[in-house]
Amino acid sequence: MNKFIIKGSSYSGKANTENVIGNWWNHDILEAESQISPVSGSIKKQVVTFIAEEKIKLYGKSYEAKHFTLKSKDSNLPENKKLNFNIWIEKETGLILKVKYSRMGDWEYRLKNFE
Repeated sequence: MNKFIIKGSSYSGKANTENVIGNWWNHDILEAESQISPVSGSIKKQVVTFIAEEKIKLYGKSYEAKHFTLKSKDSNLPENKKLNFNIWIEKETGLILKVKYSRMGDWEYRLKNFE
């Protein structure tokens, strides 16, 4: 069986390839049971919840989107280690349009263009 070999600041070792390497522009992250942090290498189990279908506007253009939350499955993790993100995916293409979270400030990533 293939494995990822991880050398991160929080974890070094092997990981199952069913884990998704965390990346806000890969919609597969919403279908995975766990993700690997691209910064630390830590592996975190996650729970993804569908919130609603919403119309969002980015850079003057409207999109029909699906809104999800992605949170850590382990509620005992320290607050600074927990996953807690809001993610909007464009219904037609499956592209991640926007990601919001709060950690050391409020952050919002928005897709500006794609080819």
